[in-house]
Amino acid sequence: MRNRQSHVVDTLRQVQVFLDTNAGIVGPTIASSRRSLDDVVTRLTAFAADQETSTRGSRGETARQRVLRAALRTNHMRPIAEVAKQKLRDVPEFRALTMPAANATSTQLVAAAAAMADAALAHEAVFTDVGMPDAFVASLRAAASAVSQSIDGRKQHAGKRSGATAGLAAEEKRGRSMIRLIDAIVVPRLGSNDALLAEWRSAKRVPRKTGPVGTFVAGPAAAASPAVSGASGSATTPAA
Repeated sequence: MRNRQSHVVDTLRQVQVFLDTNAGIVGPTIASSRRSLDDVVTRLTAFAADQETSTRGSRGETARQRVLRAALRTNHMRPIAEVAKQKLRDVPEFRALTMPAANATSTQLVAAAAAMADAALAHEAVFTDVGMPDAFVASLRAAASAVSQSIDGRKQHAGKRSGATAGLAAEEKRGRSMIRLIDAIVVPRLGSNDALLAEWRSAKRVPRKTGPVGTFVAGPAAAASPAVSGASGSATTPAA
């Protein structure tokens, strides 16, 4: 959730509190708009949770994929490639029995592992004769499948995150519209009550500070205070 979206959620909740506190003045005719407001808050909160969950899931899957890739290369493909280098240089399938580039993508690595498994199967006896397990081809395929599943899992997390991000943007826009609508209804009912009008203006104000991720922290004002103090100090008449 971007900072501006977090600010919108905070503002919508402040509006909810104001409407609840001043229900007797605002009146029941705003009930429909209030239900829409509550729905926006609920949906924004849900999309934010989905976005965070999918982001963390994607990062976790990326880390898991890194481990699976290393295991596939080191524990399964490298022994086959080494045996082939020494025993099978002259066979037509030799190229498929060599290691893929170190910078191969996960998808390319899985494809190379599948080709290696097919090629190794044609010369299975050569590999088992030098001491490789009888099920070495099946183990290679299983390790490649684990990487492939991790690729799919990461894509699913990315898709969910994209959906949540789009949902946040749509609900943020809807929330801002609700604030304007409710403002148009509430202000006339507050009449000349300056205290309540000031309270309402504060409740409906969405902070302008934006940023990539996080929640609103009132830091800039605090950071500016030394400068203000300095300005005040500079106005003091120096001693003669």
